[in-house]
Amino acid sequence: MDFLAELPRRIHMILEEGATFGDSRIAFTDENGIDWSFRRLIDTVAAVSDEMRQLGVRQGDRVMIICENSIRAVVLMYAASRLDAWAVLANARLSKHELALIEEDCQPRRIFRTDSNLSAQNADDGNADVRLFTDIGAVTVGPLNENSQPEEVHEGSAEQVAVLIYTTGTTGRPKGVMLSHRNLIFVSSRGRRTQSLAPDDVALCVMPISHSYGLVLMQGMLYAGARMKIMPRFSLQEALDAVRSGELTVFNAVPAMLTRVVAHVEQTGEKLTPNNLRYVYTGTAPLDLSLRKNVERLFGVVLQNGYGLTETSPTISRSHYSIGTDDIHIGPPIEGVEIRIVGPDGLDVPEGKPGELLVRGPNVMLGYYRQPKATAEVIDEDGYLHTGDIVSRNERGELVIQGRSKELIIRSGFNVYPPEVEAALNAHPSILNSAVLGRPVEGNEEIIAFVEMLPERQCEVDEIKSFLKSRLAQYKLPQQIIVMHDLPVAPNGKIKKNDLKKYL
Repeated sequence: MDFLAELPRRIHMILEEGATFGDSRIAFTDENGIDWSFRRLIDTVAAVSDEMRQLGVRQGDRVMIICENSIRAVVLMYAASRLDAWAVLANARLSKHELALIEEDCQPRRIFRTDSNLSAQNADDGNADVRLFTDIGAVTVGPLNENSQPEEVHEGSAEQVAVLIYTTGTTGRPKGVMLSHRNLIFVSSRGRRTQSLAPDDVALCVMPISHSYGLVLMQGMLYAGARMKIMPRFSLQEALDAVRSGELTVFNAVPAMLTRVVAHVEQTGEKLTPNNLRYVYTGTAPLDLSLRKNVERLFGVVLQNGYGLTETSPTISRSHYSIGTDDIHIGPPIEGVEIRIVGPDGLDVPEGKPGELLVRGPNVMLGYYRQPKATAEVIDEDGYLHTGDIVSRNERGELVIQGRSKELIIRSGFNVYPPEVEAALNAHPSILNSAVLGRPVEGNEEIIAFVEMLPERQCEVDEIKSFLKSRLAQYKLPQQIIVMHDLPVAPNGKIKKNDLKKYL
């Protein structure tokens, strides 16, 4: 992989890569409709970096940035990179409790809040104040943490942490995923290297950059010299207007968003073609065939699928579907990533058989921050990350998700993988989204399905059960279907299954 040696050393240098196509080209149209050229962005990052240094931020410090997508958040993250500080990205939609757990764990030198509606008065710390930064304006800045000790700084991109992204729960210590500059740049450079992204492309910056999926989508566009329109929260109508106008050439969304698009268009009869889309992509959750076909019918372009984890920066594999096919696999591993598929004994399973996916490559995290034991539990001595996901590999080398090993339901001796049941549920025209969990009973497990209906397409549970009978084996049918007004969804679009366990 000779290209690794040619990659930039730090993530803020991605801006320089994008500027090679012309530094006057527009990198962002921000949340207020203001255009930012690559040159303006580079200069602003440099100025804000100096201002952060004046605020006491040093090399190796953790800088907590509580944000939704905004030009402020982008600039602060890259400014931290210029200082060799770590950007601890936290979504502003997290609860105070979750944010407090992250702060306690990472001990940031300072906390920056980019929300435009925040002020020193409604920030949690009464010692915080609002500061004006060059070109990005007001940011709420917390007090200097004199007890925060900097981490060691490494010259190499493979060893130096760029961002810390936390996987949080409602209880217990959260895990801070340490992603290096090389981790993020390796994945972000892929679109340009494979020519799937080009300088003339335009996309929405709508997936939260506080999560690895949204962060790499954004950085991939910047690396390619392309333009993004910042959307702090998904607006269905604004997104569809941007498609219909011909402005967008790339459309990225999680399956739940695409389901809303399909339901809206079918209800209103709106047309999304003709348009200028050439690349439509989804990830973070299982993709069912009916959704894929509906999206392709509405957009007129193939819907590609990808797979990964926060711990893999996040990409492991991507599909190469052709329009009109019936594939829903997650594609082969991307170039430079090695995999193994192993059984419970740790040995490679026969070709085509399911097993746990192990991953090794430049995309694998450095580890969990200050949690060596937790790191050793997922990264083995050979450098393979144990994903906990059960996959198989077809004759073309493409990976097929079967489910998560921890979510596997054993029903009357049969293995039931929740994604398969969820895909069947999501194919029902009245269901917006679903989640399937196992409920232990004496000597067995029951399959419990939670579903969220489309508002305009309510139906009875018995109708859903009848629908499933023609699509699933008897042992895969849910013993109970619970209809919810809204399924709990994390900011990155994933259903929070842990929140549903209280209903079991």
